[in-house]
Amino acid sequence: MYKSLLVAVDGSTQSEKALILACHLALYDDAEVHIVHAPEVLQHPAMMTWGIGSVSMEDSREELEATGSKVVERAVLAAQELGVTKVHGHVVRGEPTRAIIRQSEELGVDVIVMGCRGLGNLSGLVMGSVSHKITHSAKCGVITVR
Repeated sequence: MYKSLLVAVDGSTQSEKALILACHLALYDDAEVHIVHAPEVLQHPAMMTWGIGSVSMEDSREELEATGSKVVERAVLAAQELGVTKVHGHVVRGEPTRAIIRQSEELGVDVIVMGCRGLGNLSGLVMGSVSHKITHSAKCGVITVR
């Protein structure tokens, strides 16, 4: 059913669940998995954790991208440990919703898999979460995981 999947990760528990689901779907269809992280500059203090320790989200763009690279590297390793052999990691720039959609279109994926609540900022609660916006904007299928 799927030839390629994009899984958006942000270091949250929900994105880890999305990665596991994407890997299971990929294994079933022998599909390619693209793991994508779009570092977001937050408007309030926050911490990111996921097997790499805690990192302040008030860091510079370069530090955020370096941390994002670590998140992607860990996710790629996790996918490989689950048996996925066709896996690629990407750190993309820009507002997360637009960056993830743009990457999905450039890669021509069949579906985007992502957590429905991750590390998005407080304005996401008011203006709509990244997953909600992607669900209503993507040209491919979208699977959200709680």
